[in-house]
Formats: sequence, C-alpha cells, structure tokens
Amino acid sequence: MFGRGFRFSYDPPSSADASTRAALRKLPSIIGITLRLGYRADPAALAAVAVSQLVMGVATSATYLTAQRLLTGLFSAAPADEKIHSLLPVAAFVAGAMAIRGLCEAVAVAASGRLGPRIAQMAQLTLLEQAVRVEQVTMEDADFHNRLSTARQGADATARVTQSTVGLCGGAVSILAALWVLVALNPLLTPLLFVALAPRAWGVARTAGARHASTKRWMELARQVDLLAQLMTHHESAEEVRAHRVGGFLLAHYRRLATLSADEQARLARGEAFTRSLAGALSGLAALATYGVLLLLVIDGRTTFATAGTAAFAIRSSMMSLTGFVMQFQQLYQDGLLTIEWREVCGHARAEAVPVRARPLIPPVETISTHGLHFTYPGARTPALDGVDIDIQRGQVVALVGENGSGKSTLAKLLTGLYLPSSGSVRWNGVPTTELDRDTLWEQVSLVSQDFVQWPFTALANIVVGRSDRPAEGRRLTNAARSTGADVVVDRLDDGWSTLLAREFFGGTNLSGGQWQRLGLARAWYRGAPVLVVDEPTSALDPAAEIDVFNKITELAANGTMVILITHRLASVARADRIYVLDAGQVVERGTHAALMSTNGRYAAMYRLQAEQFLAT
Repeated sequence: MFGRGFRFSYDPPSSADASTRAALRKLPSIIGITLRLGYRADPAALAAVAVSQLVMGVATSATYLTAQRLLTGLFSAAPADEKIHSLLPVAAFVAGAMAIRGLCEAVAVAASGRLGPRIAQMAQLTLLEQAVRVEQVTMEDADFHNRLSTARQGADATARVTQSTVGLCGGAVSILAALWVLVALNPLLTPLLFVALAPRAWGVARTAGARHASTKRWMELARQVDLLAQLMTHHESAEEVRAHRVGGFLLAHYRRLATLSADEQARLARGEAFTRSLAGALSGLAALATYGVLLLLVIDGRTTFATAGTAAFAIRSSMMSLTGFVMQFQQLYQDGLLTIEWREVCGHARAEAVPVRARPLIPPVETISTHGLHFTYPGARTPALDGVDIDIQRGQVVALVGENGSGKSTLAKLLTGLYLPSSGSVRWNGVPTTELDRDTLWEQVSLVSQDFVQWPFTALANIVVGRSDRPAEGRRLTNAARSTGADVVVDRLDDGWSTLLAREFFGGTNLSGGQWQRLGLARAWYRGAPVLVVDEPTSALDPAAEIDVFNKITELAANGTMVILITHRLASVARADRIYVLDAGQVVERGTHAALMSTNGRYAAMYRLQAEQFLAT
C-alpha cells in the first residue's frame, strides 16, 4: 500500500445518466432487501408503516378533491349565509382529512423509528452468523476481508435505508395522490404534473448519479483514510507511533488522502450547483408553462376556476413534496449501495461456509494421518505443502520443526480441519476430513495458536471461553490454572478472576506477553480435548516456565492426549515421540531425536547451532 507515496488510482466518474440508470435498476432490489428484513425483524411495525402510508395517500387525495368543492362553493353566486351553511361540512371534512394525514405521518415515523434499528440488528446478526461459518482460508483472503468490512457498514446502513424508504414512499404517495386528483378533475391536466416535475426529477437523478459514481469509485480511499486514523489512535500501534516518530509519516499520508477526498467533494459540489441552477431555471419555465396552460383552459371554458385552482394547489404541493423526495432518494441511493454489498457478501459467505457433512467423527481419536498432502493458498503459485505424509498416534507427542515459512503452521491447520487439502488427504481414524462433519472434529481439538486471541474479557472468561458452550466448572478451571501457571498470574491481579483484561476500557488492565501465554495455555487445558495443537506455546516464557510447560505436555500425552507441537526451540522437542522436519512445504526428515541426531542431517545441524548459542553464553 505504501510506495514512494500512498498509491491510489482514480478514474473519472462515468456519465451521471449511465450511473443513474444503473442505480434505478437497483432501487427495487434495495427496497426489496429492506422489506424482507423488515418482515423478519418486526412485521407489526412494517405493517404499521405500510398502512399509514396508504391511508396518508387516500387522505391527501381527499384533501385535494375537497378543496376543489370548497373553491367551487366560494366562487358560486349563492348568498353568503347559504355558502357558509353548505361549506362548513366540507371544511370540517378537509380538517379531518388533514388531521388523519398528520396522524398517519406520526405513526409512520414512530413505526419506522422502531423498525430501522431492528432491521440493522438483524442485518448485522445475519452477516455475523454467516461470517463465523466461513472457511478459514476464505476468511484470510484479503479481498473477502475488505468486502466484509464494507458489508458491516451495509448492515448499519439498512436502518437509514428504512428511514429513506419511508420518506421516499411518503413523497411518492403525495405525488401519486396529486396525479389521481388531476385525473379525477380533468384528464387533460395530467400532463401538466409531469411537465412541472420533470426538471427537478432530472436534477435529482443527475446529482444522485454523480454522488453514486463517486462513492463507488472512492470507497477504497475512504477505507484507507479510516485505516490511517486507526493506526494513529489505536493502543497497539501507539508505542511505535511515538518511539519511531511515525506520527508525521502517517499524518502526511492522511493529509494528502483527506485533501483528495475534499477535492472530490468540492468537484461534486460544483457539479451539483450547476445542475441545481439549470434544474431551477427549467423548473421555473415549466411552472410558468403549467400555470399558463391552466389559465388558457379556464379562458377557453374547458375547466372552471375552482378546478384550475385545485390543480394548481396539487401541482404546487407535489413540487414541494419532491424536495423531500430528492433528499430521501439521494440518501437511499448511497446507503443502498452498501446494502447491496451486504447482501452479496452474505451470499458469498453462505457459498463459502463450512459444509455440513452427514458423517460425524466418532471418538476416541486414535490416528491422524496425511497422504500425498498438497495445499496452495488461493492466488499463490507455489504450494505451501507439497506431498506431505505423516502419521500421529493417540498418546504421542509429534513435533513439527523447520525454518519460518517451511509450512509448519499450515500443516497444523490442515491436520485440524481448518483448511481442506488442495489434493491428497488428511484422515482422522482413517476418514478424510473432506467427508467428516468438522463440527464434530473440532469438538476434539484444543488449540494454542501462535497469535492466540487476547479476549477483551475478564480473566475468568479468557479461560472458560475454551468451553463456551458449557457453564464454568470450578474443578476444571483450578486444574487448568495450576497446570499452566495461570493461577499465579490471576493472584497478582487486583480483582482476581473478575479483572477486565482490556486497558482501553474503564477499570481494565493489560498483561505481559508471558502472562497472556499462560492464560492461552490454560484455555487449551480447560478445554481438555483429546487432540492438543500448540504453536510456539512458550515463546514469551522464561526458561524455567518453559521446561514446566513441556513437562505438563508430556504428562497429557501419557494420559492419552495426542499432542502436535510446533516450535523453534529444539531442546524442547527432544522428548517428542516423532519429529518431522519441514522445508519448503516438504518433509525432509523424520524420526526420533536420537535417530535424527545420528543421521547428522538438517535437524542435527539446527539443534547443534542452538546448543552452541546457549553454550557460548
């Protein structure tokens, strides 16, 4: 992302008209998404919004038509007393219709205010439900991760889409009510409404189209600006920002990108100003033409003053409604793009979800083996694993060693079903992982990954989350904490097990790397699964603690646990039942420590190099 500068390419937006047509084609889809989510989230509120909008349209039409009767009565030659007597019920009806319209508008606002947050909540839950089931390799894909971030914005945008849809419907109801009234008064008046509204509608479409095209093309820049802001304010990067004086570097890039964004907004504002000026001039001419035609119809005797006045009132009200329609349409346009992205990412996540298999894993786990295992990361040309064959038995400690990038962690993920092979197979009790229901497989796995999660929860929750599907068990917790030294860490915390391990929240604290590692180990011990995978489990521990941890691992194996150990500290793997040495995705050596030392190969060279470093000190 950084080169000599912050690389960002910008293509000029395509024509606004083309973008408008594309967005208008998407508009029914956006509203359809909202309606389906609304029906799932709160059908009563959705029904209240729909009914209130319908009644509001009827009340608006009744107001227009009754106004025509009022005008007819006022222009009649009847005596004043008779006019008042005959027009009082009509005036009362108009007042009642207006009151009903106001009540319906209030109901629509209240119902949509309740419906919007519930729709957003359901959209977020739907997205997260799909995301937690996505294959690990897909979740690690940069493009999917970026789209997932955008989809989360789209889930939040569904609440705004709800409000915009309600506003849009309200404006459309007012315009349709006016159209219905004109048809009822005189069909010849109908084209006048379209003539009056066309300039403003064109201005709305052109402006919204330009913003739509800009939003779509500059979305990547917006994410980059947000990322720079996070890097400058997040506690994890705060130390280097200060100690390495990175703040000026980041600020310079932020300032340049923010300037690009500001320039783009200025360009849009200039275009919008021109469009509005032109639309306003055309709208004035259209209004003049409309009222001129109404006057000619009255002079020609094709309509009455009352009818013409009602028509003018309806057209004028429609033009006012169009102003709100414009604002809602623009908002719906922009948020709808994110909503569509949300739907597409949800669909992609469903397609990439871990499949449900009918064949469960039946414990106990006796063997895990690979046969001609190949794995290539999506988009990569070189395989991460190339023809790996290994065999692990229950109660064994098997160590995977090799240089960085040799494929150790990738192999561990394949062994535990987090990845599926590109070719070849991984077999649990002789059954390929591609055929197994992996939920039942993962039930048998405890994992201490190299970058295990430091949950922003309490110390207690950080351990019992290893069995989050069950209530916390005191005896299991005590044994896990004692076995890994986590009890010593917790005893030093101000609030013990209730201490919040998140300094960014009030009352929270943080731990050192070694303390966190003990809690990560305790989490795996608490889980108590028959297959334990530990990837660099002691990198932050002192030598005495490291020896103690490996002693505990050996004890677990003696009790029947299958242990898969990944570490660069070769002194710790000397007691492993079998050692596999990987290089460039292939197993180049295998055997016990003694056998590998006797062959004087790669493992022996690495072991002696580390031993000499310790002896030299």
